[in-house]
Amino acid sequence: MSLRRIVPASLFAIGIMATCSTSALADTVDINLRDTSAQFQYISSLGRDPLGKTKFHVGVLYHNRNNMLGDFGLVVQDELGDNAPGFSVGVGIKGLVAKVAGDTRIVSRTSAMALGGLVRYSPPEAQRFGVVGEIYMSPNIVTFGDANRYVQSNVRAEYEVIPQAVAYLGYRRIEFGINNRPNEILDEGVFLGVRISF
Repeated sequence: MSLRRIVPASLFAIGIMATCSTSALADTVDINLRDTSAQFQYISSLGRDPLGKTKFHVGVLYHNRNNMLGDFGLVVQDELGDNAPGFSVGVGIKGLVAKVAGDTRIVSRTSAMALGGLVRYSPPEAQRFGVVGEIYMSPNIVTFGDANRYVQSNVRAEYEVIPQAVAYLGYRRIEFGINNRPNEILDEGVFLGVRISF
């Protein structure tokens, strides 16, 4: 499937979800790009409870016709408080399906359930700036198909241009352990992105 088909389909899905989202307090579109890949995400804030702020996301990452990943999940995030001003942490769970070929060009299809978390730091004296680190992992027991493990990590620096728009620069690595073959990298490199809330 080409990028020309994925982009309109992703935007259509985002539009449908935004229209149908009645319980959400805020909706966000997140798009990041690099020379060889594009990621599109829709994020919906589901409100706040004693555990923190809950967000739902669904997205797709396109690297080429043999390297694609779709995922959806929930994250609960909150600030650490007065003992660590500027820090917030989150924990999450997500499901994913992927098609990965890497350098071998042998296409592997897989799905997984991953657990992970994030840490964000925003200096109290410069709250429009933030640094975020994130990692998700799926061990063999909840990784299916041609893979036996999934690890995604990324780090990014972000800046709030206006209250509804954030620009960011980051680096990510998405790796799968493939049965009876060397590990495959679905995507790795520096990306540039924007996140727009409405």
